[in-house]
Formats: sequence, structure tokens, C-alpha cells
Amino acid sequence: MEGFGRRLENLREKFGYSKRDVSHRLGYTANVYGSYEREERRPTLETMIKLAEIYDVSLDYLIRGEENHQKSKDISKEEELQEVLRYFRNNGIEEPYILQRGKWSILSYEDLIELEDHFEWIVHKAKERSK
Repeated sequence: MEGFGRRLENLREKFGYSKRDVSHRLGYTANVYGSYEREERRPTLETMIKLAEIYDVSLDYLIRGEENHQKSKDISKEEELQEVLRYFRNNGIEEPYILQRGKWSILSYEDLIELEDHFEWIVHKAKERSK
């Protein structure tokens, strides 16, 4: 796991966490987490999984410093969003209201669920029409 401690440190700094923050999320003291960054100790598999979740990276990245090659072939979320935006634009909607970031901040959890349910209903209705 060469460079593991450095990757942990870089990820922690990228996210703006202190060692204490990450330790607290893991349920450990700051000294234990610090020993991972210094590569004095190795985390358990369970801890590795928690770290991957905290930093939103794969285990491959944490352990080897690289992503699984198959995963890199998959379409990224950004590419998916670009595709949705192209679909709107190809249908004459240049600035879709639903994609205006500032509008999302006022929505509650219940609003988001209602929006999700409504979209699902519309898609279902469109599928029925196309039969």
C-alpha cells in the first residue's frame, strides 16, 4: 500500500477535515487515524470501507492509488448530466428550469420526493403512450 498515508492526508486536506474530524467519524482517537497517515498502522477492512465512504473514493484508489480500469470505462455522472442537458437543448429548451442550481436550495426533502415521484409518473405515462 505504498503511498497510502499520503493519499489519506491529501484526501483529508481536500475535504477540509482535521485528523480529529476523520477520527471522530471513524469512532477512533486522533492518534489512531494519524498513525494511518504516518503509515505506522494499517486500518482494518471495515475501516478502509468507512474511509472510502468518507472520501467518496473506491477501495482501489485508497489501496493502490488508482481506480479500477472497468470503472473508468463507465460513463461518469458529469457525462450523464451533460447528456441530459444536450437532450433539453436538442428539444429547444436552452436553460431548463429544473437544472437551475439556485432553485434547488429552497426545496425540502418532501419536495424532492414529490418531484421524483412526479417524474417517475411522467416517464411511466410516456412509456404507456409509446406502446
